[in-house]
Amino acid sequence: MMIVEYHRLRPKELVQRRQAMPVAYVGLGILEWHSLHNPLGLDGLKANGIALHLAAQLGGLVMPPLYWGDNRQEICELVFDPAVSPWLPEGTEDHTGAIMAAMEADKTAYRADADRSQANGGWRLWQELVVHMLFQIETLGFKLIVPIPGHYPLIGPLNQAVTTYYEKGGTAEIFVLTDMMYSETGDAGDHAAAFETSVMMAIEPHLVKLDELGEDTDVAPIGVLGEDPRTAASQAFGEKILAKMTELVRERVQQFNEEKRK
Repeated sequence: MMIVEYHRLRPKELVQRRQAMPVAYVGLGILEWHSLHNPLGLDGLKANGIALHLAAQLGGLVMPPLYWGDNRQEICELVFDPAVSPWLPEGTEDHTGAIMAAMEADKTAYRADADRSQANGGWRLWQELVVHMLFQIETLGFKLIVPIPGHYPLIGPLNQAVTTYYEKGGTAEIFVLTDMMYSETGDAGDHAAAFETSVMMAIEPHLVKLDELGEDTDVAPIGVLGEDPRTAASQAFGEKILAKMTELVRERVQQFNEEKRK
């Protein structure tokens, strides 16, 4: 079985794969509710699974995913309340109470953690960690880095971290791969609904349990934004998403290789 993860390779194996394709993929996720049918680490599992697929198909290596350091103010355990988040689709019910009940968690503790995170600068720590990570990957000899943000609120802070990386002298090419790129209109992606669930069904199907949602589709799943996964998610859809992501990165890698030859 081909090993594509940096931390599992011995030096000789690393050098061989890096010389063949000096591309590093890194999944970025957080720990957050993704309804009853999905794992709590879906964002990072999804991003890392895409990274593994890309490395197997295109070459390059996968760096360990990042789960820590995010702004705990912006997690669905707290924001799935229309009173808190006016951007939620019209008619969205307050799911935060049901989420806390299912998790047997204390919302007061979550709120305190969010306040602490905000007091420490919101995304500041995470951005600093990502900048550090990009420089470390560059130091390890990679020329093209493909960060894959699995949690959508990561995208803005990630873009700022990339800007800071370049301002501080970073030299590696950065290509941020997002779920939104699946659609030409940029409206792809969801939260624990058909899109994310389908990707999980394609990369780690044993972690998805749709029957946890029940059979009554008139009862909306807790903490889901998007098409009902019971009727719209499938492994085939997930594989289609992976294929599109692969083509997007293949085009960028080809462009990168052509630029190197100039």
